[in-house]
Amino acid sequence: MSNRNRQYVAAGIFVLIFGGLLALATVYDLPVSFLLAEPGLVPGRYFSTSFLCNLVEVAAMAPIWGFATFAACVLVVYLHHRGGAARLLELPFLGLSVFAGSSFLRDMMKYLFQILGKEQVMKQLWFNVLMAAFGLLVTMLILMFSGRWIQEHMRQMLPFALAVICSCCCFLFVELIKNPMGRMRFRAMHFVGDFSYYTPWYQVSSAREQLGSLGLDRDYFKSFPSGHTFSGSMAYLVLLLPDLFENLQIRKWKVLSYVVPVCYTGFVAFFRIAAGAHFFSDVLVGGTMGFVAVQFFRWLFLHRLKGRFER
Repeated sequence: MSNRNRQYVAAGIFVLIFGGLLALATVYDLPVSFLLAEPGLVPGRYFSTSFLCNLVEVAAMAPIWGFATFAACVLVVYLHHRGGAARLLELPFLGLSVFAGSSFLRDMMKYLFQILGKEQVMKQLWFNVLMAAFGLLVTMLILMFSGRWIQEHMRQMLPFALAVICSCCCFLFVELIKNPMGRMRFRAMHFVGDFSYYTPWYQVSSAREQLGSLGLDRDYFKSFPSGHTFSGSMAYLVLLLPDLFENLQIRKWKVLSYVVPVCYTGFVAFFRIAAGAHFFSDVLVGGTMGFVAVQFFRWLFLHRLKGRFER
């Protein structure tokens, strides 16, 4: 069987598995959440009482910000050494790196403060200055200790950085879907004590309008798809490494490049359901969107356009 035929077969199997799981999720979304999430939820509390669920809530988005920070630094190094008019873009990408680096910590602190009921801290000037300083520090450390190595391996690093940035930017699609769909989270329904607001993943929910008089936070109605699972699925970016470095093009590393991100994304997905933050279909679609984004930009920059980076 030719390589192209194998790709077609793999794509067909992927679509069948995804379709089958989505069909199951459509039927069993609510029962699965009752089974996994309800034991950790208590009356009058929005967040789960489970330590692991809260840990995943705080830390699971690290891959998207970590990869984005490094990729932006790669582009800063590339533009700096390219010189000429290209250097005009150096500052924007430096800013992107600082933003992504600060968001790495900011997201963790945001969810931690929400769980502790101290969201007001995030509005303090000192907090925002501290987050910006952290992002700048991370950026400077990457450029200081990895800048020369990045420049020496720019033929591999440039397509990698472009694939990373484009994959991470697909998170915008998650946000564009969340608000119009308005699907109410399981833990939000548990909080108000009414599961009649449940809607399947494909149906636009009117729960936000119906419950408007209660003054509920918009986060209560952002279940579909899962942003945490999408962000966690950026761990799939390690799939690009065997394509870039010959010493990683052995069976062991290729297998690990799939096993590690699959396990991480599955771990995040499970505990997002267990936290009552998402339904099975939410995490399935969120994780799949991330996987597809990575595979598409992997093909585009590391295979389709590979020759352009080797010149």
